[in-house]
Amino acid sequence: MKKILLALSLFSVALPGVADTSDYIWNQQFAKKMVKAEAGNLKAQYDVGNMYLKGQGTTRDAKEAYKWFKKAAEKGYSRAQYKLGYLYHRGEGTKQNHSKGFKWVNKSAQQSYKPAMYYLGKLYAAGEGVKQDINKALAWHKKSYAAGYNPAKREIERLEAKLALQKQRQVAFDPRPTPVAKVVRAKPKAKPRPKPKVKARKVKTVKLNEKIVKDIILSNQWQLKGKPALLLPSKMTTCKQKSNKLVCESKEMEYNESYGVISYIMQASFSNFTNRGEFTGEYNKNITLIFPDDPDDPDIVIPLDYGPQKKELMRCKVMASDVTCYRGEKREKVTYRKI
Repeated sequence: MKKILLALSLFSVALPGVADTSDYIWNQQFAKKMVKAEAGNLKAQYDVGNMYLKGQGTTRDAKEAYKWFKKAAEKGYSRAQYKLGYLYHRGEGTKQNHSKGFKWVNKSAQQSYKPAMYYLGKLYAAGEGVKQDINKALAWHKKSYAAGYNPAKREIERLEAKLALQKQRQVAFDPRPTPVAKVVRAKPKAKPRPKPKVKARKVKTVKLNEKIVKDIILSNQWQLKGKPALLLPSKMTTCKQKSNKLVCESKEMEYNESYGVISYIMQASFSNFTNRGEFTGEYNKNITLIFPDDPDDPDIVIPLDYGPQKKELMRCKVMASDVTCYRGEKREKVTYRKI
């Protein structure tokens, strides 16, 4: 019994010791790395930049991280080049500059750094800091996958499907542009005059009411809780009429997660407009790019996939000076107000 009590007492003393030394160990590591970094060791300069970026062993300081990444990047260290591009893309520690972000990610990819090759493909696909080029995006994804970067497989399949669809459309459209134009013009001239009069009177009452609702939405700028709306026309979002729907898309935005930075746009589509000002819609987040905080970590887990996320439904009604909606599975009530 005495032995058990002694063991327990020793264990209880050891636990605080482990907790107390964790910061000390990071501080010691930072001090050692800094000595090597100041002596010109490129890996140490990269490590110091990472520690400043994460606040490990020192106070978090993005400007210092930028400084140390730049030192190593300018001397050709591929991992530092990628991280420098990451900071330019985010505007963290330096002024945001997508062109410079692309430049440094490209330099890293040219040295066959696998994560950089993959994200260079994403930049080409999204047109971030460079002109959009799906063929170049596909080529870089294939290089990264051949080098063993497995997340590129899904992107290769997605881009190949996109290019195949584009080719099908070209084949279907190109061979006969003139016959289509002649047929479309010939038939409407023979039969449009008698029918519009009948249709105009029957459909106008429905279309006129739909038009009023759509015009209210499109002709105003909207806000939600004092901020520009992301699903209705605002400084952040552009909406257009396509067929009988209103289609909206926001500007690109970013948010932070523990594993990296997510770039995304919000998309929405509205239809089923009624003469009572009611309409329905669906919306979703479309993830365009993910920059992991530490691309060198082989065990990093990113729980999100690129592209459109799950769609949510919403039911709305145009009121006197606002639009009231019930969104998502929980039917959250939100009110968009005119600016």
